Amino acid sequence: MDADLVKAWFAVYVVGVSLIRLLDDNEYFRLTAMKKVWGRSRGLLLHFLTNIVIPILFAMIYFCRGILSMSAAI
Repeated sequence: MDADLVKAWFAVYVVGVSLIRLLDDNEYFRLTAMKKVWGRSRGLLLHFLTNIVIPILFAMIYFCRGILSMSAAI
């Protein structure tokens, strides 16, 4: 398996875990700390951007790179 595809699957895993933690009833330490420092709205936004949006972008980039490298090998 191509290294880029492995990185993409790992990024998808990170997104899944982060979404489960964000939607869980119990708040985790980092989210609570960000909400205390930045306020509720900004803290949630920063947490969402850093733990969900950025890994999704990396997943899309690495999936594209992995698919292109597989198609070039054929």
